[in-house]
Amino acid sequence: MKKSPPKRSNLFHLELILAIFFFALASAVCIRLFVHARALTLESHKQNQALTCAKNLSALFESRKGSLPDMAEDFPLSTLEDSRLEIYYNEDWELCPENENTYLLTLTLSGSSYEEHLQEGEIQVSEDKDLLCTLKVSCYIPIEVETGE
Repeated sequence: MKKSPPKRSNLFHLELILAIFFFALASAVCIRLFVHARALTLESHKQNQALTCAKNLSALFESRKGSLPDMAEDFPLSTLEDSRLEIYYNEDWELCPENENTYLLTLTLSGSSYEEHLQEGEIQVSEDKDLLCTLKVSCYIPIEVETGE
C-alpha cells in the first residue's frame, strides 16, 4: 500500500490553525495589559482625589487656626470626638453620612508645642481598611499682643 503525500490543503489548514492560535494568544496578552492599565488608572484617580481632599482639609486647618469645632461647622455630616474629626465621602467623593461612606478622611490633633502656639496634627484618607494617603499638618497660632490704649 502506498502512502499518499500530504495534500496542500492539509498544510494550509495546519498553518491557518497556528496563525489563529498565535493571534488568540497575542490578543489575550493585550487584553490583560488593558485590564491592568485600567486598574492602575482607577487606583491613581483614587489616590489623586484622596490627596486633593487632604490638601483642602489642610488649608482649612490653617485658616481655622487648628480649631476642630470651627472646622466641623463646615462639614455638617462629620463626627467630632475630642481631638479627632472624621469626614465621610461616598464613591463619587461627595460628602455623605457615616453609614453610606466609602472613604474616610480623618484629622487627628497630636498636640501643640512652642508654648501652645503650634498646633500639629495628621490627616489620613482611607478606603475601608486601606490607607490612601497621610499628610502631616501644623498651624502657627500667633501671640496676641495687648496694646496699651
